[in-house]
Amino acid sequence: MRSAPFAALALLALAVSARSAGNITDKSAPAPEDSALLQEAKSDYETERYADAARALTRAAEQGDARAQYGLGLLYEHGRGVPQDLGLAVEWYMKAAACGNGAAQNNLGYLYAEGRGVARSDEEAFEWFSKAASSPRAWDAAVAWCNLGNMYLNGRGVKKSPKKAFEFYSKAAAKDNPYAQNNLAYLYEHGLGTRRDLAAAARWYREAAEQGFPFAQGNLAIMYETGRGVARDERAARKWYGLAARRGSALAMYRLGRDSELGRGAAKDLVEAYKWYLLAEGRGDAPSREALRRLDEVLTPAQRGEAQSRVDAWKSADHD
Repeated sequence: MRSAPFAALALLALAVSARSAGNITDKSAPAPEDSALLQEAKSDYETERYADAARALTRAAEQGDARAQYGLGLLYEHGRGVPQDLGLAVEWYMKAAACGNGAAQNNLGYLYAEGRGVARSDEEAFEWFSKAASSPRAWDAAVAWCNLGNMYLNGRGVKKSPKKAFEFYSKAAAKDNPYAQNNLAYLYEHGLGTRRDLAAAARWYREAAEQGFPFAQGNLAIMYETGRGVARDERAARKWYGLAARRGSALAMYRLGRDSELGRGAAKDLVEAYKWYLLAEGRGDAPSREALRRLDEVLTPAQRGEAQSRVDAWKSADHD
């Protein structure tokens, strides 16, 4: 039986894109010329002077700048430069969303879907994602399409429809949204909302994996490991597991440990296996905990010490 895939992003925990969650402005499309205050805030934010960024954004937001209102909402949501306050985050997102800011509309949808700062409501989430889907900014629209795909796939706020999910993921994937590309691949892999097509699944996993998306990297590794949709290639599988591990995937770390233990895609190395199991176990991976107990019976204290040294070296390395 094939192992379970890495999480296909059918959950809303990743509904807000990395781009919109990580920056105070959306750089994916041309925007009106920034005000002096917004330029000041962007400079402060990029140099991690978050308190200064918050002051500049507050002044610009109070003057009606929708992008500043969105950025201020982000700071309050994540507690950067200001105390975390989800109520104020919602307030500022609402002001920006009323001006048609698609990123704020997406983030409001996410907060309603998760019940953060507002009462949880899938219907409200679906409404805000639908508004963001009409954003003139390509990235905001693509994020919304992916979010709508999630809602249709799970039947949240709308009647469940894998076919509709497939349509929205396809639109977002065509705009290089890696979340949607991973989800679209999952639908192709399992024949949900479309015909089953393993080659198409592998192709879309690769599109997202090459953007550094760890779930897709892990899913692509599984395809190579099992020879589904691509020629079986244990070395390629190990490569993609390695990239996913660098992004913090505990499941990928476990798979690297297992492959090192069995000599798949690399020479058999129990010390290396122990290293990967330690790393994965440190992230709460239960199978790795069992694997460590198994290897404890065959490794010497010196070998376990070497594995710990490798763990420390790996943790101190730059994996970006």
